[in-house]
Amino acid sequence: MDSAVKYFENIWIEPPMDRILYRLGYKKTKTKLEKDQKEQIEELIWEGVSHCHPKGAFLILPITERTCHSITIGRHLVKSKSLAELLKNSEAAALMASTIGDEMIHAIEDEIKKENSVKAVIFDSTASQMADKTVAWVMDFINKTLQKEGKALTSMRYSPGYGDLDLRYQKIFFEELKLEKLGISLTKSYMMTPEKSVTAICGVENRIRREERNE
Repeated sequence: MDSAVKYFENIWIEPPMDRILYRLGYKKTKTKLEKDQKEQIEELIWEGVSHCHPKGAFLILPITERTCHSITIGRHLVKSKSLAELLKNSEAAALMASTIGDEMIHAIEDEIKKENSVKAVIFDSTASQMADKTVAWVMDFINKTLQKEGKALTSMRYSPGYGDLDLRYQKIFFEELKLEKLGISLTKSYMMTPEKSVTAICGVENRIRREERNE
């Protein structure tokens, strides 16, 4: 496994229309949209996409120590029972990050200032789903690389601030991935800017052993 950080400066993400519409409250079986209404919303979604500039990065580090309450990834001790459980069958961990940049955030802020709340909400929904799909794209790339070695990522990913994984562990991503290269910065309270940025950890497992466990 390559131990160098891999960066992706220009990722093309097809907007997940169904997921964006669902986030906006539209449900296929319950919400009826007229053709012209749907076209208008999709036009605004595509306008939002034009403000998104997806980028990503990842690094695979060995798991050097573990207990039921903690896991050591490379040289970083992480105290989290949930993460230790997720990585219990993993030999390494993938640290990932993605962002859609700050242009979209400024576009949302501009629409709010104009009191165009509908457009702002559509932009925000688009931004959230594009950010999530960007980190999923990074996961897919890693899995395709690992497949050659008979390995695969855990299907679940874990992010700082989720469950018992403290938000302060964002520092590990910034230290190891040098996220300033993607235009991401960290506040004193460990929040990322631009807002629509994502960090996540997945385990790297042996596919054959995983299949044996699932039999």
